[in-house]
Amino acid sequence: KVKILAGICAAGNSARMGFDKLSTPPSLHSPDTLLTRSVSAAHGQDVLVALPPETHRYYHGRRALLRPHDPFVLVEQVDEGLSATLKCLARGAREGAYDGLAVMMADMPFVTGAHLETLVLLFETFNGTRIVRAHCPNGREGYPVIFPAAILPEFEDLTGDEGVRILVERHGSKRVEMPSDAPCWHVNTTEDWQQM
Repeated sequence: KVKILAGICAAGNSARMGFDKLSTPPSLHSPDTLLTRSVSAAHGQDVLVALPPETHRYYHGRRALLRPHDPFVLVEQVDEGLSATLKCLARGAREGAYDGLAVMMADMPFVTGAHLETLVLLFETFNGTRIVRAHCPNGREGYPVIFPAAILPEFEDLTGDEGVRILVERHGSKRVEMPSDAPCWHVNTTEDWQQM
């Protein structure tokens, strides 16, 4: 069985929302939050949550949502964009000698453990040598994305808001089509928030 680290990107500024979308419950009827949902979706794998630094205004709200045993890493260069978060997660996977890193976004409320499990099974089929990525029925690329250990050093070259796309273009990926749009649905705007 391959050893996967589920890395959750939760260090962002929620800039388009004006409030911390990750630690605010979406409704009175739904006490869970985007961050707790993403941690639940990683169930069954080792988890590493990337949080903003302690000086960040959203740090304490997000930190309080993690269970005592949930490992986290602080992204000190969070203002450099998503690349800083991805570097921290890739380093964590390398230090832990994992076979792969599953990159997950904390603002995707409908990604579940079943999505991740499907990807992990395919990753195992290729003996941990290929990038495996969730796709939506309309063909759009989504998350999670699992990267083999051999590719993780290349995360150090990412800059600014560069995400995983460059690495996927460089190495290609095995697509896993999911039955719904969950892997492509981010909460980015207040309209998304209301839909959720």
